[in-house]
Amino acid sequence: MNYRKNILIVDNNCELEQLVKEPLLKQLKDSGVSPVVVRAKDGAEAAIKSENQRFDMVLIDTEVPRLMDGGFVYGLHTYKNTQDAELIVVSQREATDLPDSLKKCKFFKKPVSPAELISAMISILNAEHHGVVKDAPATAAAATKYAVDVRVINAVIQATTKVLGQFGVTSVKMDKAGPRSPHEPLLGEVSSVVDIQSQTFQGFLCVSFDKGSYLEVVSTMLMEEQTELNADNQDAVGEINNIIFGNAKAEISNFGVKMTVPRVLLGANQVVPCAQGSAGMMIPFNTSKGKFYIVVVALPVGKSE
Repeated sequence: MNYRKNILIVDNNCELEQLVKEPLLKQLKDSGVSPVVVRAKDGAEAAIKSENQRFDMVLIDTEVPRLMDGGFVYGLHTYKNTQDAELIVVSQREATDLPDSLKKCKFFKKPVSPAELISAMISILNAEHHGVVKDAPATAAAATKYAVDVRVINAVIQATTKVLGQFGVTSVKMDKAGPRSPHEPLLGEVSSVVDIQSQTFQGFLCVSFDKGSYLEVVSTMLMEEQTELNADNQDAVGEINNIIFGNAKAEISNFGVKMTVPRVLLGANQVVPCAQGSAGMMIPFNTSKGKFYIVVVALPVGKSE
C-alpha cells in the first residue's frame, strides 16, 4: 500500500520543484510513500492552495514575492491544512532573522546542497510514514550530526509492542513523538537503558514504565496480581527489557548499529547523564492501566557520557 504525502513548494521560479521532485519520486519509489508535489508561485497562491488541500510538508523559499509581508507565513501553524505540516525553509537570510513562525523548521542557508535538502525531505516523509517524528535540528549540519536512523526506533517500538502483547498488554496506543531535553528526569519509575552506536550516531535508547503499565506487565509474568512496586517484582524489569532489546537487536544489527546490554534504573526521576549539546526525543505510549515511554538521546559525535 502506498501512502500519499502532499508537499507544498512555495517557489516563484520552479527552481526548488525541479531540484527535488524527480529525486523524491525516484528514491521513494519502493518505500510505501507516494509524494505529490504542488507548487505555489508566491505567498498569496500558497494561502489559496492551503485552503483547499491538506499538506504534510511545506518547503519555502523566503525570497518569493508576497510571502514575508503576507499572511501565509504567519498563519502556517494555525491553518487547518498546514498546522501539522513539517516545515523546511531555504533562505539567503540567517535563521535568526526569520519570523517566529518559521524558526521551528529545518533550515537551509543558500546556496543549498541538493543532496542534503532531498535527504532531509526523505527522512521526514519516511518518519511520518512509520508514525515517528524526529526532533528537527535547526540547521542542516545539525541534521547530519544528530540523525537517528528511523529504522532503529521503529525496531524498538515494534519489539516493545510485540513483547508487551505476549505478556497480555494488547491495548497499546502510541501518542505523538516530540522533542524532550535529554537532561530532564525520566517519567517512568522502572526503566532500562541501552547504548547504541553506528558510523553516524552515538547515544542511547530508554524504555521507561510508569507504575501502572509496569504492574500490568509484571502481573502477567508472575501469574499473580501485583498492586505495588517491590523488590520481588522490580527484578522482572531486567528480563522484560532483555527480551525487548533482544527482539530488536537482530533487526538493528542489520543496519550496522551496535548496542550494549541493557542497564536497569529503578525509582522515579532518574536522570541519565549526557554531554552538553545532546539532543533528545520521546515517544509516549498508553496502555489500559498506565503509560510507558521510549526516549532517544543523541550525543554529540566524538563525546560520551
